[in-house]
Amino acid sequence: TTKAFVSAAISLLVDDDINFPAVHWDTPVHTLLPADFVLNDPWATSQMTIIDILSHRSGIPRHDWVWLANITLQEAVQSIRYLPFTASPRSEWQYCNLMYSAASHLIETVTNQSLESFLRDSIWSPLNMTETYLSLNEAQYAQRDVSQGFYVNQNGRITSTDRVFIKTIRGAGNILSSVSDYAKWASAILKRGPPFSESGYATLLGSHSIVSRNPIEPFQTSTLYGLGWMSQVYKGEVIVSHEGSQFGYGACVMLLPKRNFGLVLLGNNMNGVNAAANLLAYHLIDKELGVAPENQYDWAARGDALINDTQLSDDFLSKLYPKIPCPPLPSPLNFSTLGGSYVHPAYPDLVLTSNCTGEDRIYKGLNRTTPDLCASIVDYNEYSRDMTIDLFHITGTHWLQIAVRWGVPGAARVEFL
Repeated sequence: TTKAFVSAAISLLVDDDINFPAVHWDTPVHTLLPADFVLNDPWATSQMTIIDILSHRSGIPRHDWVWLANITLQEAVQSIRYLPFTASPRSEWQYCNLMYSAASHLIETVTNQSLESFLRDSIWSPLNMTETYLSLNEAQYAQRDVSQGFYVNQNGRITSTDRVFIKTIRGAGNILSSVSDYAKWASAILKRGPPFSESGYATLLGSHSIVSRNPIEPFQTSTLYGLGWMSQVYKGEVIVSHEGSQFGYGACVMLLPKRNFGLVLLGNNMNGVNAAANLLAYHLIDKELGVAPENQYDWAARGDALINDTQLSDDFLSKLYPKIPCPPLPSPLNFSTLGGSYVHPAYPDLVLTSNCTGEDRIYKGLNRTTPDLCASIVDYNEYSRDMTIDLFHITGTHWLQIAVRWGVPGAARVEFL
């Protein structure tokens, strides 16, 4: 839930007209980062505001693969100019971690401080959050006992992430903290106290994007997005919340502002901690709201569904390719001729080869263990170090890519033309 801190930090800049007169919620980001924040559309570049990037309404989707390369935060922001839009700016909500990279770079540029330094001076110290860091090195230097993160690999084994830390994603993630420190943060928000202003809270917790227009069971209204916070109505009560997960860890913060009631749940299993957190959180929320057992939602079933969604379904191939000819068409090119280097101005360089081993991986719905092609990232970082990228020929020029990172597979269509 690092994003809420970044948005809150920018609210302090907005309130400080003396030191940061050029920073306002409706300030175009390009005016503050003219060389770095450039989009592939001139109008969008000139109009994209701070609120736009913090509320995920930029029109640019995740593009998280940018982070797989060994690059700096500034280079990640500069790469945005090469990324295509999938919606018009301000037309719909699309979660984009890179926009929070841009927000972090903005803070560091206008304050001439590192993001961690600014957060510590302006937020963590005033709230007496003495166990919160933005880098693993700082936490270890302070001799904190940093928990180990885990994930479930493709063979069902619980595997350590070895405390992976990537500086590039600071702002979109990376906060290390404790439940006691996060309780201080949650308490400050519920009380709407310093160091933030009332107008700051109104903007941070207000609604700027529509995540889902139709209510999602068991909620009663649309899901709305503020600046690093989501809001929903549950059993007639407004709940402000946000979840986060990375590198074997998960976090969940839930606030019921009218009741001055808040929950913080942290865990160290990337695959299931947020599902478990929802189950525990809503058990306590139901108790606070006085919901009778027979009227409580089946959060355990929802949690199981969330965990299942992190894996490939039995019918994932037919969803991607509903009409595969029988027999499939042969590839117009020999597989080995497709090997070589593939480059993109924003994404990491890849090397493809037909010399692959399946390592006993069996994907449901595919029943193949050895890919026809496999890819590796040329200049990888700790985030992508153990990532596998396998490609399977489907028919003609059409292929299937399965990329697995931290035990979570993702499937996509690929075509060689």
